[in-house]
Amino acid sequence: MKGFFTQNLGGGLIISLFLLIGCTNESLSPDEITDKFADGLPIRLSTSDYNGENTYYMLNDDEPSEVFFNTSERWFYTDQPLQLTVDDNLCFQLRFYSPRALPNVTVWAKIEGYDEEFKLFVFEKVMPFHQFRMELPFATRNVTAATRSGKLIEIMANPHLAKESITLTAESDAPYWKTLQAITCHWHIRFGRYNPNQTSWAYPLHACHAREGVAMALNMTYMYSSPEFAAELAGWGPLYSDNNKTEVNKETVLKQAIGHRGLVFGYTTGVMGLGGGETFGMHESVYFEQYPDDSSITETMFHEYAHCLGYGHAGNMTYFPQAEPGWTSLCGKVYEELALAKKLPVYSRRFLHSRRSKTAYLPGGGYYRPSKHVIEDPELDEVDGGLARGNDFLDTDWGEIKDAPELSFRLDYNDAGVGERNYMPRSVYVYGNKMYVTNDIRAANFTWDVYDLSTGKPVHEKQFTQWTLPNGNTQNIGTPADIIRTHDKIYLAGSHNTLFVFDAETYECTATLGLGFDAVGLAATNGTLYAYRGIARAFPEHDLPHGYIASSSDLGAHSSNTMTADYAGNVYAVDYHSKRLVQLDTRYMMACKLTSGTELTFEAGPLGAAWSPDGRLFVSFDGKQTEQKFCEVDPKTGKIIKNLTTIGDITLQNPAKCLIRHNTLFIIDRVGGLCLYAIPLSQLN
Repeated sequence: MKGFFTQNLGGGLIISLFLLIGCTNESLSPDEITDKFADGLPIRLSTSDYNGENTYYMLNDDEPSEVFFNTSERWFYTDQPLQLTVDDNLCFQLRFYSPRALPNVTVWAKIEGYDEEFKLFVFEKVMPFHQFRMELPFATRNVTAATRSGKLIEIMANPHLAKESITLTAESDAPYWKTLQAITCHWHIRFGRYNPNQTSWAYPLHACHAREGVAMALNMTYMYSSPEFAAELAGWGPLYSDNNKTEVNKETVLKQAIGHRGLVFGYTTGVMGLGGGETFGMHESVYFEQYPDDSSITETMFHEYAHCLGYGHAGNMTYFPQAEPGWTSLCGKVYEELALAKKLPVYSRRFLHSRRSKTAYLPGGGYYRPSKHVIEDPELDEVDGGLARGNDFLDTDWGEIKDAPELSFRLDYNDAGVGERNYMPRSVYVYGNKMYVTNDIRAANFTWDVYDLSTGKPVHEKQFTQWTLPNGNTQNIGTPADIIRTHDKIYLAGSHNTLFVFDAETYECTATLGLGFDAVGLAATNGTLYAYRGIARAFPEHDLPHGYIASSSDLGAHSSNTMTADYAGNVYAVDYHSKRLVQLDTRYMMACKLTSGTELTFEAGPLGAAWSPDGRLFVSFDGKQTEQKFCEVDPKTGKIIKNLTTIGDITLQNPAKCLIRHNTLFIIDRVGGLCLYAIPLSQLN
């Protein structure tokens, strides 16, 4: 970026600029100006040039409500969402009311008395809700510029230039610019804090709702401006203004919809919405669910807009008591179709992800909503990282030690320091030199235990039968089914329909995550924690307080089910009853869709599965159903490659949960010895 940015970012609005002092006969493309004249126009800006001195993002979560409720500070016309202004101090300002970025924006200036525009700015990309400000260079020095025809002109330094002498125009070759240019509705959009003494307006609009209001306004006005809406309206059934079926003239209502003055967005409670004139209040769910890749529920917004057009509850402009689909059905149908065709300006919830906002009223339970439709798009992937996992997701953390030596040991009740009848390992997880084991032999002695492996043998460190919850209450262990560690947290599942979260260093219980079932299997990969019984649920590790992001269908609940993940990042449900290993399809997890993918079927019920770093798959089977109790199987077909029921001097009786870490197979045997084996991986070759 050029070196003549200044820190003078104050000032107001409105447009204008400089004097044209002279011209030359030299012809030069505007794109070549900056190569020849280092301090000439246009000023070219890439996204890396934006900083705290020149850029601010409007309607951000930390913006005070006094700002976005100030109608002199936050407002726009729907057919002019890109505002270009210059103040009396020759400070240029751009404001872009859009949840979506606009690439390749050129700003041209024209001065009274001269026929040609000259290129002033070239923005690589104007960002969503972007406010850009800078003092123009010719306020203090001479600047060379090029006109549209390529003539060079010199703009002389003049701090007294009148803003009224110049106009600014913008253009872009981006498809999104053409979409915005297609809006003919000149709605004046603002944000209002309605009467807090009235129950319906008790809570104010927050920044996340204001951003959604911008999206809603752009989408509605694009739709009413579109030929698709006009055609659908013309072929739609009759619209009535009252219960006497007095027909509404369709041409008239279209002109009303397009020509409305504007809306003041607010927030309602106790009712889903309130509308009339320019009053336009919505509940949080109405703002969030308007997209087809959300719940695609739009009835309230179009019901309230019908009130803004002057229609009451009689007829079918707001409801359809005559059982004939009316205005809300018509608008909802076209709105969804245009969004799915990616014609609406803001066609996906992924542009905003408002449910993640810290200013949302309900960022807790039920935070994510399954999408009615899936919308895939490279532009959206650039925004949020893709449908499989977002940009904010953590990396996979196996807790592996590079070139760790193989381990060999047998852990039983002696190592746990309890009586023989009081110990039966249920689950095992190894992270670095820590090993976590759950014990569920009988209710009075349920535990989860921590062992240190740094000496090559398990050294018992801690045992837990109860702990203090974040709310200060004491929690008894219940039935400890599965345990896992990833990054700095330990997760325990098994009972109370809850996933318990512990700090891996202090062992303090830091959170509880509601599941709706007693999970018996856990897995973690690609920054996502999975909990499973019959339904599998996915929790983003970076955003645990907001709950699970996606759920699968019921794969068949059973207390002997488990989970596993391979080193490629795939996650699997071990379905004991149906005798299968089900890969979970996470391609659309950000759309809250967790579906079944590839399945491997077996002749006996699997009780555990483990993947090696080189892609080998090992499965333990119910010893009552087969003599081949632990086997290496083909990861593509599920066919048994090698029977490993006996490994060296160990014969497994009823192997269950298994895991490969430390170049070692950790496997629990639930019959006879009631123990946990660590077996060098080399012995499985």
